[in-house]
Amino acid sequence: MILFCTFVADMKHLDFDELWENHLFDYKDGDLLVIDDISRLDLPKYEQTSLSFVLAAYCVEGRMQATLDGREFRITEGELLIYTPGKLIGEIMLSQNAHVKLIAFAKRAIDRSLYLSKYVWKKFEYISKYPVFTLNERERAVISHYYGLLMLKTTGGGGDFHHDVVRLLFQALTFEFMMFIDQRIDLSSETEDDRAALDSNVRQSTLIYRNFTQLLHESDGRIRNVATFADLLHITPKYLSKCVKEESGQAPLALIHEATLKNIVRQLRYSEKSIKEICTDLDFPNISFFGKFVRQHLGMSPTDYRNQALKDG
Repeated sequence: MILFCTFVADMKHLDFDELWENHLFDYKDGDLLVIDDISRLDLPKYEQTSLSFVLAAYCVEGRMQATLDGREFRITEGELLIYTPGKLIGEIMLSQNAHVKLIAFAKRAIDRSLYLSKYVWKKFEYISKYPVFTLNERERAVISHYYGLLMLKTTGGGGDFHHDVVRLLFQALTFEFMMFIDQRIDLSSETEDDRAALDSNVRQSTLIYRNFTQLLHESDGRIRNVATFADLLHITPKYLSKCVKEESGQAPLALIHEATLKNIVRQLRYSEKSIKEICTDLDFPNISFFGKFVRQHLGMSPTDYRNQALKDG
């Protein structure tokens, strides 16, 4: 028997943060979501929906059928379905015994790594045309081991480097998947001119945004003004703001503050550094300025936030 579900009737758009609101995911880390079983989602809620992020659905058991932009795709045990941003999700059908794991990630999860982003986006045309991948025995084992380790680290918690380890695991899994794709494409027929044409098709604003996010990740919140990033990219602050806004829908300063806040929260929660040491590590001019920044974004002083975090466990 097949259970009929509609996944995603006026077309709606869903961004990454909205997907998290149902709190059914096993892990969330800013731009990465993991759920162990897709059947736990309230699928009818997402009828006729277009998503702004990437989904990877892996079928462990049973079968799932999905309609993307009017094309029907089916995955069974050992098959992977990749959803690329912007496609209209129509109907989904799940068998009663279906067990489908889901990883959702925002574009910025790829953009953190300049090399990874340059490599991945080139493959998106292929993935868009052929979103279903039947994995061989070795590829299934690779996916299974990475996913198991990813779940172990996401549920383990704790430690200064917890989120960094999860992100690096995700990047490693992405590289593995890119190798799967390479084995399915005859890259030997691709000339240097072909590769140059692919690079030239990437918009300038996209390249600038990717370079900006890479610098943002490397600075880990220690650079907090748009002008400095613009200087590093050899462009004007106005042009940087324009490109970042086009690509992400956000102003660069908002992303800069977000990166700084993530580092602050991580250190206040998991490190034994004093408030003064954290202030110095993040290159704030003084504790007063640091305290003002924290109160503005967290609604309380650094000390109060740390005490509350300790109380909450």
